[in-house]
Amino acid sequence: MKELQQQDIVWVRFPYSNLKDSKLRPAVVVSCNGYNECYHDVVVCAVTSNLDEKEWGVFIDSSNISSGKMPLKSKIRVDKIMHVEKALIVGKLAKVDNKTFDALVQEIMKLVKRVS
Repeated sequence: MKELQQQDIVWVRFPYSNLKDSKLRPAVVVSCNGYNECYHDVVVCAVTSNLDEKEWGVFIDSSNISSGKMPLKSKIRVDKIMHVEKALIVGKLAKVDNKTFDALVQEIMKLVKRVS
């Protein structure tokens, strides 16, 4: 597989909370390209088709994609950030556009912002 890039939407085998079973799910690569090139892991945010109005998400559909296809309206879960081994990634689905990725980064910043 071609080197993974920031903003790629990829298929990842995510483990369930019991850590014994897994499910193939989409995720957005958020780690920078320098990190992605040097390590055997990437940092991703999970993508879900559950469109409930909870905080900590960025909605996406085909209009937010710069390449590839997004078959369902979905939400990037900024509160589901994971460090995953590249070997668990089985393919690329699409790539989010710059505007959407910037919105994702802003949501992550709100999530981790220090409160005085």
